[in-house]
Amino acid sequence: MTTIAARRAMRAGETSQAFYVWISLAMAAVFVGGLSHPTPWDFIDTPPLPMLLHVHGAIFTLWVFLFVAQPALIARGSVRLHRRVGWIGLGLAVAMVAMGVAATLFAIRNRLIPPFFPPTVFMVMNLIGILTFGGLVTAGLVMRRKRQWHKRLMLCATISILGPGLGRLLPMASFGAAAPLVMFGAILLFGVVAMAADLIARGRIHPAYFWGVGTILVTELAIGPLAFSPPAAELLRFIQSV
Repeated sequence: MTTIAARRAMRAGETSQAFYVWISLAMAAVFVGGLSHPTPWDFIDTPPLPMLLHVHGAIFTLWVFLFVAQPALIARGSVRLHRRVGWIGLGLAVAMVAMGVAATLFAIRNRLIPPFFPPTVFMVMNLIGILTFGGLVTAGLVMRRKRQWHKRLMLCATISILGPGLGRLLPMASFGAAAPLVMFGAILLFGVVAMAADLIARGRIHPAYFWGVGTILVTELAIGPLAFSPPAAELLRFIQSV
């Protein structure tokens, strides 16, 4: 079915559904490969993982499974099941945002911040990242009846949260002060690949990517100025003091 869908897409001048299956698998490999190898600074000198982080990990894992399953269902023609499962995705996305914020606050309060990120950069990067994810998922659901917009916005939403996986796969400590830029570049690379696939198959880039990848780019460019602003320093001190 995937081959048939790919051929139909090529004839129609559309990016093959097989592309979405393969890029979802590649991103899942980043998540699983990275997050299955905790780094030394994650939980050093702390008690066993609290339930909050177990729940956070479980919800994150379920999102990854769903992200792979959804394009696979479309590729095999199971559109009705895809739509039904999508409502589960809505609940997971809400939980992802809530638990992402909670896990970030926990890490800051317990000073479990990777040494290659300044604390305010870590805080702003994580909070903006999870809010960007929530915003793009919301946009994707609003546009769910416009298939070409929907699938691209949902792809961009998941690209926006690749940071935790990439941060453990890449030798971030060796990049020194450039570590945040390397992280942002690696995240954007997935967006560039998706846009390139459109350009090759369609001869043009779908406007959904200008909104989705553009949103990721703008928010990443905003992290530095926001992170080194006085309000960010005050917020960090407040979180660590409560």
